[in-house]
Amino acid sequence: MLFEVKPSRFNPQRQPTNQVYLITDHWDDWFTYQTMYSLAYVDVVGETHYIGSVKIGEIALAKGRPGIPVSFNNLDEQFFSLGQDVTYYEKLNRLGDNIREDILNGLNDVALLPDVYEKIKYENVMHNSLLRDVSTASVKGQYRRLAHGDSSLSHYKFKYTTEKIQSSLSEPVEISFEVTPESNPPTNIHILIGRNGVGKTHLLNNMIHALVDDEIDPEEVGYFLSNAEENRKEFFANLVSVTFSAFDTAEQPAEQTDAAKGMRYFCVGLKQPRTEKEESLLPKSTDQLLAEFVESVRACCIGSKSVRWIRAINMLESDPMFKAAEVTDLVDIKSDKKFKERATYLFNKLSSGHKIILLTITKLVETVEERTLVLLDEPEGHLHPPLLSAFTRALSDLLIRRNGVALIATHSPVVLQEVPKSCVWILRRSGSQMAVDRPQLETFGENIGALTREVFGLEVTNSGFHKMLLDAVNEHDDFESIVEHFNGELGMEAKAIIRALLATKN
Repeated sequence: MLFEVKPSRFNPQRQPTNQVYLITDHWDDWFTYQTMYSLAYVDVVGETHYIGSVKIGEIALAKGRPGIPVSFNNLDEQFFSLGQDVTYYEKLNRLGDNIREDILNGLNDVALLPDVYEKIKYENVMHNSLLRDVSTASVKGQYRRLAHGDSSLSHYKFKYTTEKIQSSLSEPVEISFEVTPESNPPTNIHILIGRNGVGKTHLLNNMIHALVDDEIDPEEVGYFLSNAEENRKEFFANLVSVTFSAFDTAEQPAEQTDAAKGMRYFCVGLKQPRTEKEESLLPKSTDQLLAEFVESVRACCIGSKSVRWIRAINMLESDPMFKAAEVTDLVDIKSDKKFKERATYLFNKLSSGHKIILLTITKLVETVEERTLVLLDEPEGHLHPPLLSAFTRALSDLLIRRNGVALIATHSPVVLQEVPKSCVWILRRSGSQMAVDRPQLETFGENIGALTREVFGLEVTNSGFHKMLLDAVNEHDDFESIVEHFNGELGMEAKAIIRALLATKN
């Protein structure tokens, strides 16, 4: 990429194509530094794109303007730059990954290049000029995300109201969701948890219809509202539904992948997407799942998606099986034939659970774009707890980078450990009447036993090992006798429960 420095009156119209122009600005910081330029890019067809203001610094610059060449392809190491507002990076993103990277690398942009930032962060020109109107937090946060092709983060605040049950006197239930940018722990994954049969899958399916089915009556499936915009079509640009249940017989709308027709809708799972003419969902064969993975991973090895895909897979590599598979090596294969052969080999040697999670995260990287809502139905069915936790973190990271939101329906308290209680709704049902409540205790990082009791209550104490402990407490009067009853084979959680039950009994 060729850069040329031009005087302030320069007009970039009808100039040589595929070239960047740095137009000098006479703005003076503290009567000391003149580092401001206006950046314009003339593309390959001759269209001019006015990107915005950028400041260029130089190591040990005492005053005046940096000594950059009048024409260059890449600035030398003593120079560095920083866009002066978020729109600078947003406009560069609209030019595409390659152009954005060429321009930012050519100017040694400190938002893109952390090493450059660390090297020059104590320079006087950095503090007194480049960072005069920009915070360090913005450079390391929002600007850096955009410089790497990620999205600006939105403050989401919306709610879903369930359908009206005609045979019931109860009112529809309102479920609210809020996502706060930069929150820690992240708030972009929300959980709907409850026992089997409470209606989690039914709820997600109704949400899908409420968003993509223009013909259906909101009283039949419920509806979404937003504090900012009451047109449901403005909430999200994409909707992705993920379900790998072999027993889900609910009909979902046909996929809609044309952005010109409105909200795009993608289905990820074991069943073939329904077309307008089909009345039932047929299961996908192993060969179909393989072909879907090969096609999807190929799409994920192009441009900035490859960075997001590698990052997601790296987060799953806490699982030894994933790490040993070396899946990310696919990015380096250029031959289509060799790529397909290697992808097929890697996919086929994985277990069924690992195949499903690899396909899922790959499809999500492929389909999740700016303002995407992801609906996942019981992902724990194919994942052991550590991999489920890793998947949840990888999903959250992807959604942060794409400015998206996920709603997960689950009956696994393992997922609850990954989100704060402000992102959890406990679903309960009595007959046709549903109720939703927030947990009483904080869920992020909480003990699994405590979360299980919080969600399932008496269902836990009347089943499984809890029932055995309760029976033993009813038969014996002291702790030692109960421990002996179980031959000393009791975990710390079991011993704590026994002591609590004995205290209640006595």
